[in-house]
Amino acid sequence: MNGVSNGVSKTWIIIIGVAIILLATGVVQFLFPRSAVSPTLPVASSPSVENNSATSSDSIQVTASVSTNKKTLDLPSIAKGDTIASWNFKGVYSDNPELMTKAAVEIKRLLNLIGKGTYPDMSLYVGIANQYELLGDGKQQYDYLGRAIGVSGGGSGLPWHNLGVLMERLGALETARVAYEKSTFIQPEFKFYHYAYLEFLVARMKDNTIAIEKEYASAIENLGQDADILQLYSEWKKS
Repeated sequence: MNGVSNGVSKTWIIIIGVAIILLATGVVQFLFPRSAVSPTLPVASSPSVENNSATSSDSIQVTASVSTNKKTLDLPSIAKGDTIASWNFKGVYSDNPELMTKAAVEIKRLLNLIGKGTYPDMSLYVGIANQYELLGDGKQQYDYLGRAIGVSGGGSGLPWHNLGVLMERLGALETARVAYEKSTFIQPEFKFYHYAYLEFLVARMKDNTIAIEKEYASAIENLGQDADILQLYSEWKKS
């Protein structure tokens, strides 16, 4: 649909306009439309990698040791009718042993900051989930987004948005829809979440008229006659 592609170009305008608002939740980086969002986290002091020829087993060993220390938590469930053929996907760091080791080191560093109070645990968990996204490990990403949701107390739409991105990538579209929608319920004043959800519906569920009309009405109610929302809706109507 030509309308969808034109709508995507509007995302950058939204990113600039919403950046100041998102600083309140520790968010400053957007990579591309419907991407997982990275919270602001402490920067590592350039940890050295002893063996640049490290294999993927290095990351696997770190993951295993980390998993034994995690608390049990009920994660957001997969919607009825959705199936996930594989939790693994091609991550940005996949097949690059040095970068995979770097991600493993970063995961351990962020885990050590949990509960210290210097940074919100929600942001740290999202940061860990994003490292697993780079590794292409969807199951661990799902796990840590669930932890972020658990500690946020329903106060942030960020982990729900990122969960929507993950579920969309894995083909669990109804689960993704619910997660995107949840982000708009939690922080209805954030344009980014409304636009991302409506863009997802138009791109992935263009025949779901009820959901699109509902989200459009919600966006207008909370944002007013926003030009980008109006254009995306208009392009869907014409498609």
